[in-house]
Amino acid sequence: MTELINLRNPSHCPLGVYVMPSTEDLHVWYGVLFVHKGFYRSGTFKFRLTLPENYPNQPPSITLLTDLFHPLVDVKGNVCISQQFPVWRPYQDYTFHVLHYLKNMFKKVVLDGLNDKYCYNKEAYRLYRHDIAIFAKLAHQSAQLSITESFLYDHPEDDNPIRFSPLSDAKFGRF
Repeated sequence: MTELINLRNPSHCPLGVYVMPSTEDLHVWYGVLFVHKGFYRSGTFKFRLTLPENYPNQPPSITLLTDLFHPLVDVKGNVCISQQFPVWRPYQDYTFHVLHYLKNMFKKVVLDGLNDKYCYNKEAYRLYRHDIAIFAKLAHQSAQLSITESFLYDHPEDDNPIRFSPLSDAKFGRF
């Protein structure tokens, strides 16, 4: 698949974002995003990217598999990409653009520029605009929960090739 090959280009795959196709369906990719700065610092967020059958005529969709308190994410984990891509332009907009937006949505510059109509989580949006201290606390909680063993080592989807497991001292010593 051309989209996966394109991600081997260093300028296409954002730093800290890793994706692999499902073991059962090339239209489904699993990924993980490591956030190093900002409100969500230290977060490790797992996601599923789904390419529709008529891609590139329709945009991919992203679903977070890790609970996340964020204006662009609904309670089921669906990520709104419409602010960045209000009209999807086939052969101009690509999956790697969506992955860059996924990474950037954690940055202050994107949060500052959000438009209410694109926010799935209105409460997160309201708090970001009017009570940044509470928003920061809830965002930090999301990041901390994402790195707990119950979230990090959970593998609910069998076709997800990205797996995390604890590394014992004995295993670490072999490296």
